[in-house]
Amino acid sequence: MSETIARKCALKPCFLYRNKLNVLLFVLVLCHISVGNATETDIAVDPENPRSFTTTPPPSIEVGAATNHTHAAKKITRSLRLPNTTFPLHYHLHITTHIHRQIFEFTGNMTIDIDIRETTNEIVLHAKNITVTAITALELHTNEKLLDLTYTYEQHGSYLIIHPIENYAAFEAGQHYRLEILYKGLLREDSFGIYWMTYSDEKNATVYVTATQFEPTSARLAFPCYDEPSFKANFTISLTHSNKYTAISNMMVRQTEPSIDANAALDDNNVDATMVTTTFHTTPPMSTYLVAFVISNFVYISEEYRGVQQRIFTSPRLADRGRKALKNAVRTVAMLEDYLGVDYPLAKLDHVALKNNFGAAMENWGLITYKEDNLAKPDDADMHKNLKDVLTQNHEIAHQWFGNLVSPQWWTYAWLNEGFATYFGYLVTDLLYPEYKIMDFFLIDIAERAYSYNYMTVRPMTYYVENETAILSTFDIISYHRAACVIKMFHHAFNQKTFVHGISQYLRK
Repeated sequence: MSETIARKCALKPCFLYRNKLNVLLFVLVLCHISVGNATETDIAVDPENPRSFTTTPPPSIEVGAATNHTHAAKKITRSLRLPNTTFPLHYHLHITTHIHRQIFEFTGNMTIDIDIRETTNEIVLHAKNITVTAITALELHTNEKLLDLTYTYEQHGSYLIIHPIENYAAFEAGQHYRLEILYKGLLREDSFGIYWMTYSDEKNATVYVTATQFEPTSARLAFPCYDEPSFKANFTISLTHSNKYTAISNMMVRQTEPSIDANAALDDNNVDATMVTTTFHTTPPMSTYLVAFVISNFVYISEEYRGVQQRIFTSPRLADRGRKALKNAVRTVAMLEDYLGVDYPLAKLDHVALKNNFGAAMENWGLITYKEDNLAKPDDADMHKNLKDVLTQNHEIAHQWFGNLVSPQWWTYAWLNEGFATYFGYLVTDLLYPEYKIMDFFLIDIAERAYSYNYMTVRPMTYYVENETAILSTFDIISYHRAACVIKMFHHAFNQKTFVHGISQYLRK
C-alpha cells in the first residue's frame, strides 16, 4: 500500500486516543502484562524474515542421578506452568568446559537462593537432558540443612521436583533456602542450550568454540532453573575454561584466576596451568532465557561512548570486518537513549559473530550473538545487504530495552518484545540514515507482509501458549510484523510527544 493510504488508515481512530486518560490506560495495560527491570529476549531475528518453527524441540530424557534417594519419574501430569509457591532471588552458576580438548560435555554447580512464597512440600524447577549428581538445601536464617531431601523428574514438563522423602510441608512461607545442585550435561550441536562449533585458524588447524542459545525455553538444557520469563533473578556467572580462550557473558569480567582441575596435569602448586576461572559481575534481575556466554579464541575491536563499552567479537580471520557494525552500534545505543529518555542500563554491550547461530541474531542482555554473515561482512557488500544487516543489528539493540529491560509476564505477549523491537529497529535506522528512507521499506517489507498474512485460521497477537512447540510458534509474522504495524498506528494516533512519553513511562515502570 502507499504511504498516503497507510497514513490515512492509521489516523482514522486518532480521536479515540488523544486524551490523556486513554494514553494512561495504554501504558497501564502494557505495564500490567510486562515484567520490569529485567528482560526477555527473543531468539535473534532477521526483521525481514521472522523465523517459522516447523520442527519439534529435542526430545526430553529423564534427569539422571547418582544418589540412592532418587525416585522414578512421577506419573502424575502437572500443569505446564511453574507453581508460584517459590521464587528465585539469585543464581550462582559455575560451568566448566574442556572444549579445547574436544571433550563435548560440561559440568555445572548451580546455587539458587529461593524465597518460599507459600508453604509447600516441594520446589519445582525446569531441567532437561542433564544428569543431576547431588542436591543440598540450606535454610538461610538458621543455617540448617534439610537432611531427608530427594528429587524426582517429570518428563511431561521437564520438571526437576525437589521434596522430602516423607510427604510433609518442608518449606514454610517466609523461609529462604539456598539450593545447591551438582550436575553434568553434553554440549550440543543443534544451536540450543550450550553448543559447540568449529573454526579453522590461520594455520588451518581446527579450533573449537562454545556458545549458548536459551530463548525461549532452552536455559533448562544448561542449568536447573525457573525457565519462565516472569521468574527474574540476579545471576553471578563463573566459567572455567582453557587459559588460551576468552570467556564473555552478559556482564563485564570481575576476575580471572587459575583453576584447579582434577582431570589435568598439575603444576607444583597443584594448579592446572591450562585452566582459568572467569567470574563476571552480577546481573540486574533478568529472565533465564537472556543468560548467555561464549568461550572462544575470538578477537575484538571496541569503542566506548557515554560510559558504555561496545565490542565486536569475531574469529581471528575476520578481525577487520566488524568496523561498520561497531560504528552503527555506538550510534544506535546513543540514539535510543536520547529518543526514549532511558539510559542503556549495563556497562557494556558485546556483539559476537558466530558460525552457527539460531536465527539471524539473539538479543541476550549485554551479549548479542549473530550469524557471522550478519555482523562481520566485507567492505564491498552491496547496499541492500548492508541495510538488511543494520536493521537486524538495530532490532537486537532495541531489544535491550524492549524485552530485556521490560519483559512480558508470559509468552502470550511475545508480540510486545518483537513488535516494539521491529518498529524501533526501523525507526532508529530511519533517524540515523534518513537518506535511505527506511520507513518506506517498512511499508513494503513489514506492513504489506503483515496484512497479506490474513486468513481464517490466523491467530490474534495475544495468544495463550503452554508447551515448548507452541511457545516457539509465537515467534512468527504476527509477533514481528503485524504487532509492529499496530505500534506504528499508535505512534501516529497519539502524536510524537504523547507516544514517546507513554513509551518512556512503560520502560520505567
